[in-house]
Amino acid sequence: MRNKYKIALLVIGIMILATSYMGVSYSLWVRTIEGKETNTIQTGCFTITFEELSKSISLTNTYPVSDGRALTNIKPYTLRVSNICDTTDAGYAITLNTLQIPGTKLDDGKVKVAVGIGDQKPVAGSLLSDMSINNDVANIEVNGTLDTSYIINTGYIEKAGTKTFNIYLWIDESAGNEVMGQGFQAGIVVTTYATKVSAVEATVQSEVSATAEESGIIEVAHDTDNVSDPFKLTEYRYTGKNPNNYMLFNNELWRIIGLVNTVEGQRVKLVRSDVLREATQMNSSSTNNWSNSNILTHYTDNYLPTFNEESLELIDEVTWNLGSTSNYQGSNGTPTKWYEYERGSGKFGANITSYVGKIGLITPSDYGYATSGGSSTNRTSCLNASLTELGGLTDCVNNNWLYTPNKTQWLFPAAMSNGTNYFTIAATGNIEEQDSSMSYADRPSIYLKQGILVKGGNGSLGNPYTI
Repeated sequence: MRNKYKIALLVIGIMILATSYMGVSYSLWVRTIEGKETNTIQTGCFTITFEELSKSISLTNTYPVSDGRALTNIKPYTLRVSNICDTTDAGYAITLNTLQIPGTKLDDGKVKVAVGIGDQKPVAGSLLSDMSINNDVANIEVNGTLDTSYIINTGYIEKAGTKTFNIYLWIDESAGNEVMGQGFQAGIVVTTYATKVSAVEATVQSEVSATAEESGIIEVAHDTDNVSDPFKLTEYRYTGKNPNNYMLFNNELWRIIGLVNTVEGQRVKLVRSDVLREATQMNSSSTNNWSNSNILTHYTDNYLPTFNEESLELIDEVTWNLGSTSNYQGSNGTPTKWYEYERGSGKFGANITSYVGKIGLITPSDYGYATSGGSSTNRTSCLNASLTELGGLTDCVNNNWLYTPNKTQWLFPAAMSNGTNYFTIAATGNIEEQDSSMSYADRPSIYLKQGILVKGGNGSLGNPYTI
């Protein structure tokens, strides 16, 4: 059994007032009512020091604001956690514990939080109601009656290491007149223990939770005779409108597609969170050969060289399968059929079936498996539909995190026999053919090497995984 140590560092009170001058304004007041400057906990070599580097979160005379304005203008509450022991790594979890109060409590779905580590500035906040709930609430050391305990940051501190945390808290811009006169109180607690966190693969596998109409991870079985053995293993795919699959990689925001089969074995596959640029797929003189792709040339000659050395070392060089048959329409165009086509032999009339490298694009089946469906069309129905007709099923498209509204994005080469038409996720949500000379969005994709540790985060936008 691991030893745990908890210390309450801060209790926050927020009071929202209403005034009437040129419309509605809000005034928020925050004060520290508990905490010490330095606290040391020690047992044997396991020694942790907590230092408060600021005294409060100052939100006086602010308004419900956007993430960008909050993270620019709000002064965070700052604390430092040091692992003095030089032989043992220290795991940690930071929780924000909301308290019961007299009167009407502000809805947790209106409060946002973000945590920055060291010089790393948070890119966005997460609603408290979207954060993971801490079920280990015994002996939570805060003054008051606990309502809900939210995990806002996790990770580990290497032996003799130190981390500084900047915690931001604000009222989301969606808040309206309904929050007038409401209150909010919460305490921040740091829990530490002598352990190291799991590998990325274990993190993905341990979070299987998704069902239709939910966002999370779901198992995808490939019990088919139409693919070879490396591709028959059960995979783990993130599904839904906005699952907690964000990862900070190379100081950029990426998202985890899942634990995906490759020739070399199962690997964690990532895709960049936002669009890198608008680009043509192929040179006008080339056929369906990915090695001649404008996109690949840009990735290898211009994009990958901007990665730091540590990040490049974490990317695995794997075999990317390029596709098999053009018989993809109608009932033959389901995500399962696309998975088979992508891993078959004979790429849409060509004889180039694979590419070995560090970077590529997502595939049609990646897109198809990422839907959770919804109340009108559930996930099973979405998976039984042809991807060329998916745009007509609103639940299937709107509850798919790989869909980018109002943008057409290139997919990994699976060219038609004419060598010039390639597949895209169209702005409609359908998989469609487009001429390779057209300029559309591209989102690079990579596979991570096995056994990489998750150092922190919970996968939410405001607290992405770090590795």
